Amino acid sequence: MRWSYSASRSFRQCQRQWFFKNRAANARAKDPFQKRAYLLSKLQSISAWRGKIVDDVISETIIPNLNRGFFITLAAAKTRARDLFNRQLAYAKRHPITDLTLQVSKEGDDFAVFHAMEYEGELPEQEIEQAWCEVETALVNLFSLEDIKRILKSSDYIVAQRALQFTLMDDVTVLAYPDVIAFRDDAPPAIIDWKVHAFGMNDAWLQLAIYAIALSRCKPHADFPRGFETQPQEITLYEVQLLTNVVRKHSLEKEQMIEAEEYMISSAYEIACLTEGRKYADLNVEDFRTAVYEEACQRCAFRAICWEKSHVY
Repeated sequence: MRWSYSASRSFRQCQRQWFFKNRAANARAKDPFQKRAYLLSKLQSISAWRGKIVDDVISETIIPNLNRGFFITLAAAKTRARDLFNRQLAYAKRHPITDLTLQVSKEGDDFAVFHAMEYEGELPEQEIEQAWCEVETALVNLFSLEDIKRILKSSDYIVAQRALQFTLMDDVTVLAYPDVIAFRDDAPPAIIDWKVHAFGMNDAWLQLAIYAIALSRCKPHADFPRGFETQPQEITLYEVQLLTNVVRKHSLEKEQMIEAEEYMISSAYEIACLTEGRKYADLNVEDFRTAVYEEACQRCAFRAICWEKSHVY
């Protein structure tokens, strides 16, 4: 079983949502229900989409240029963001996910599908306009954060959105995707996590602690520094709230390490007890609890199939 921080949160919010995303959804399945679940799993809220636009500009434009020794201008970053924004918005308005022959991997950067289109039939224009304003705000704030810019510019090599895996316990593999890992010859690595939240009040120390543990235990990738090894407590952790322009620097104490370990183990054990290593075909969706709060159902990408009385296509 693969465990991740996001999957653990999904499971505790709604076990059935976790089932649809982590067991039912399958892009290559011949079963129409599984393919439908996969396409629904791609639905985004408008706020999540604008955050992804920012993430993509950072990971696919800014970071690669930094690794080549260039720091692109704010104007260039905005231009790239606007191009992605316009192309994805145009694609999303077509809303092709009812087509079970759709192959997401072939759609490239244009692909985007929205929860609002699936369940409300239209996109709220005011929210779209606000989304672009917030993309701009996030990028402006990023370019104003001198401490973060200094870390990025002084790094010897930076990786973005790189999968880190390690074995937590029997048959459980932890999968983590830090936004940025900055390797430095003269200092321990830094992990940076971008947040594009309107309020930015949540403290992401637990998520960052799990990233640090993953970096210390994973098998190094081929482009990691030769002989790379580190301890979680040595890694500098930054939570960067790009809409509120707040940077939180986290350091891990022994008690926090223990708490993060216990969280991973208890969450993985809870999921393993319910699934017992069984694959999708051997599981029954009725064995998974629905959400406690109605608001979670309203936001859920899988509402269409969860509320159906029959899974027949």
